Amino acid sequence: MSLGSTADDQRLHHYTDDSGFKAISSQPVWLFKASKPSGDHPKAAYFTSLPPETKNLSKRLFVRGCAKKTEFFFSFAGTFGLTRLRGGRGDHIFYSLDDYPVEEERQRDRGKT
Repeated sequence: MSLGSTADDQRLHHYTDDSGFKAISSQPVWLFKASKPSGDHPKAAYFTSLPPETKNLSKRLFVRGCAKKTEFFFSFAGTFGLTRLRGGRGDHIFYSLDDYPVEEERQRDRGKT
């Protein structure tokens, strides 16, 4: 499903499982909830520039032992209000410490990976 366009057209993606996909896609404004991932990363909503067809996506995103967490995706334009992760993975990981809304005009694609 392709939707709209904006000036900052860098494509970002959020990966989730079936229940997350249903919850987020049920609303016209996608709301990505901040949550605490495993490890020493802060509670946040996380996004990546790595597209769904990326080889070894779960491994590259350090989503080990839970392939269901990358079963579905959302993609949208722009990095508005997002921070790059520090360190080597900062070239493809962004986050928001708060819940992160994406309005319809920034929404691009969504579906099964």
